[in-house]
Amino acid sequence: MTKILFICHGNVGRSQMAEAFYNHITKSNNASSAGTDPNTPSKYPKLPDYICQIMAEENIDVSRHKVKLINEHFMDNAKQIFVMCSKELCPDFLVKSNKVTYWEIDDPYKMGLDDMRKIRDQIKAKVQTIL
Repeated sequence: MTKILFICHGNVGRSQMAEAFYNHITKSNNASSAGTDPNTPSKYPKLPDYICQIMAEENIDVSRHKVKLINEHFMDNAKQIFVMCSKELCPDFLVKSNKVTYWEIDDPYKMGLDDMRKIRDQIKAKVQTIL
């Protein structure tokens, strides 16, 4: 059962990093992630190389992670949900959930590697606060 669910718009960056940090630090598979954009999974059969690269710098391999779309089943299995995109980008069933906490974290899409690393480090720090 997934206990923690991390959500962002595309599920190619922020939420994937949060899932990976949580599972790496806790040595578990208790976290999962998904995105709110229904078009993203078809655009990204795997995570972009730059996300894999900056996570490899933390000794975490995300190269086999798949992009997933949020649905109510994901939410049923989560005890806590952390959302890293605006409410306007979320489906109603997510916005109405009492399990959701919103984290203000910039989207690293189309940023340079140094800025992506700053976001990665911010996500790591946020994940550590919930442990």
